[in-house]
Amino acid sequence: MLIRLLITVNIFSFYVLNADCSDLTYEECIYWSGYCEWNEETGLCQDLAGGGGGGDDDIEFGPYQFDYLTEADSIRQSDLYNGTLLYYPLDANPPYASIVLIDAFGDEFGLQSWARYFSSFGFIAMTIGNFDRSTRDGNSEWDYADRALGLLDAIETIKQENIRALSPLFGQVDTSSFAVSGYSTSGGGAHTAATMDSTLKAAILLNPAVAFLDSVNCPAETDYYCLIEEHLDHDVPVLIFAGENEYDELVSPDDPTYSNMWALPQYEYVPETTDKTYFESAGEGHGSSVFPFGDVAGYSLAWLQYFLLDEESYCDFLIETPQTTSQFFTTLQCSSTISYDINNDGQINNEDLITVVISIVNNIQTENSSDLNFDSSVDIFDLLLLSDYLQGV
Repeated sequence: MLIRLLITVNIFSFYVLNADCSDLTYEECIYWSGYCEWNEETGLCQDLAGGGGGGDDDIEFGPYQFDYLTEADSIRQSDLYNGTLLYYPLDANPPYASIVLIDAFGDEFGLQSWARYFSSFGFIAMTIGNFDRSTRDGNSEWDYADRALGLLDAIETIKQENIRALSPLFGQVDTSSFAVSGYSTSGGGAHTAATMDSTLKAAILLNPAVAFLDSVNCPAETDYYCLIEEHLDHDVPVLIFAGENEYDELVSPDDPTYSNMWALPQYEYVPETTDKTYFESAGEGHGSSVFPFGDVAGYSLAWLQYFLLDEESYCDFLIETPQTTSQFFTTLQCSSTISYDINNDGQINNEDLITVVISIVNNIQTENSSDLNFDSSVDIFDLLLLSDYLQGV
């Protein structure tokens, strides 16, 4: 039954991709709120205006110019995805970390605004296209796992550019730093990829939905597709976007299919030991992260800079709750941890307490490990912190 639903969604998605918003019903218009909006005055669906339209004029690009390659430029071809655009920065600082993206449906042009955005900040960003049933084995449903395999295979394509002599990326790819991303069903594909490949540095899931084929734990009435906690037992850092109104758009009493597949259950099922963030945009729906605008763009970029480039200065930004969110959860902890071994002798005891007292008495402030609360001052508050710690040991 779930397979039939997925087929229906994919067929409908192909229709939407090739249709105007004005052709959609109210329900269809609300579902595709990333692309369309309902006009109450005219009673018609229309193209999304302003920031949601996805135009480059609305994107805050970074400092670098960028270019792109296609398979016509002799990059590696694959039968695991359907076409590609490989964006790369010009005059940035190689080697470049990379992210591979795939839209919910359609060709490689679907998420190119995201690819252009990331490339303008110095990343390689490759979009790949989906297959539909007419171009695949008749027994294949092009499901979440297929999308995941396509994303992972695209990483190999990027790696090949590092050794292709005529490539503009020859010798400029960081072959150990990759992330994956996808929107909606393909966000589920990106999450599935995270469960397949633990070497991924990060995943950015744009309003994802996911289910796994599991004949042991999933019921026959869903064709053995479902989502349980064990399916998402991985340690790849995941940034998960959702919209405040998304659940109501996707789930109804007559169609509860997505109730356990959408973004929030995914966040809850990922282990607490994994770095993960749930970012729910206030007042938005299933299309809240289709385009790189505002805090959604800023947090995505910071996620890559922190996890792909190891730039720890972004951590504090990533744990602050954005004003544009209705819910925000994270397990991310920044590395500004307190070291109570003040005198660095391998033990934490009263000798460290004495060292703090001496620092206070002698007013020793510069680069002092006694500044336990990181306020640029060694004082009674640092002494109290260490005293409380020693009492609890």
